[in-house]
Amino acid sequence: MREDDNLGRDAFQNPKILGRTAPKIKTRKRINLHPLKTVFYLAVLFLLIYLIFFSSFFRIKNIDMDGIKSVEVSDYLQHTLIGKNILIFIPSTYLNTLTTKFPILEQAQLVRGLPSTIKIIAKERKQVLVWCSDSCFNIDNHGYAYESSTTTNGEIPLNDKSQIKVNLGDRVSSPEFINFYLNALERLQEMGLKITEGRIEETSFKLYFRTSENYDIIFDTSQSLNEQLNALKQVLDKNRSDIKEYVDLRVNGIVYVK
Repeated sequence: MREDDNLGRDAFQNPKILGRTAPKIKTRKRINLHPLKTVFYLAVLFLLIYLIFFSSFFRIKNIDMDGIKSVEVSDYLQHTLIGKNILIFIPSTYLNTLTTKFPILEQAQLVRGLPSTIKIIAKERKQVLVWCSDSCFNIDNHGYAYESSTTTNGEIPLNDKSQIKVNLGDRVSSPEFINFYLNALERLQEMGLKITEGRIEETSFKLYFRTSENYDIIFDTSQSLNEQLNALKQVLDKNRSDIKEYVDLRVNGIVYVK
């Protein structure tokens, strides 16, 4: 009995591992997030499409104008830009249409200010003379007929007798001719001559000025203005009473008087 008791006691005091049970492994369930990502991306895409194309967020609400004095141009900008989508309209196409419709605009630039403001920076042409053919136009220093003119406001008109039809926006002459005409007119007035009309007929190389004494002074616009004026001054000083119809200054060194 004692031996059996000792054996039992030893078994508890020095236990032997006879075998191990396999640990239980817990498996995690994986959630497929791809459908949720797809839905999220689609929602963002639809939101962007709505903001860009359908909401009023990117609609033009304000127009800043710099250098524009024409009421007609200002009204056109308001009418054609307000309410347009600032992101999808094409500035270059719009500016081409604008400057074609309004030749008074020598230059125009458009700046987009997100989300809803447009700034138009423009330079308007300045009138230097009135050009009359079948109708009268204001002409800038580059020779463009940019605006119809119903009155000369006391200015001396340049009458074109060549019978070439002029339309709004046409370039009727070169800057060189415009400069020659303006300088000649100013110098003639400084000489005490009262000019009532400028005129061209077959060509702009032959320029007439009509005086209040009812004779013409004829210039060659391709030749030196100073030399022709010096020749005119000599004729006026010595032979003014001989002038009945014209003084032709076009031949260098020779003045024809009739």
